[in-house]
Amino acid sequence: MLVCSCNVLTDDQLRKAAEEMRQDPNGKMPTPGSVFRHLGCRPRCGGCFPNVIKVIHEEAPASSERSVSAAKTSSTAVPTDTSNDKTKELTHEG
Repeated sequence: MLVCSCNVLTDDQLRKAAEEMRQDPNGKMPTPGSVFRHLGCRPRCGGCFPNVIKVIHEEAPASSERSVSAAKTSSTAVPTDTSNDKTKELTHEG
């Protein structure tokens, strides 16, 4: 999807540039201006900045699915001890 009409930049281009910047060990937090410079252009009117910010700080759809499934498989279930549950005490004392 076209995000910046002044520089003809798509969401995929912006997302990829932001990810490349995050992977750089000496890189900084991606900002609209730094992502534009990374792509070899500069911001013009700035009207796209709200959408650029959303795009560069969200994960790509495919990678977010992998992150969620990885988190689900690596998480450990913690048993909950309900023996001291106050609501049980209140309902059984009646």
